[in-house]
Amino acid sequence: MSDPAAGAKKPVDEVRELASKIYVELVARGADITESSVKMAASPENLAKLSFRFAEVFYGTELELDAARKPKTKFTLDASNIAEWSK
Repeated sequence: MSDPAAGAKKPVDEVRELASKIYVELVARGADITESSVKMAASPENLAKLSFRFAEVFYGTELELDAARKPKTKFTLDASNIAEWSK
């Protein structure tokens, strides 16, 4: 059976916003700023890619957890059920 959250995705703007926050945090933690220079252990491009991956994984996990929390029903409605109500 397919995953119920597989088709659902968060809007691109929300992913971009979270990725931006992650990126700022990663740059702030990885930058060594002095009076005359700025040194970074990782390239800004790699940090940006990593930020988007983290944001996508975060939202994917959130959707899976939301789907798991929703109530699951086992009720099926057949034509025979409707016919019984009409009697």
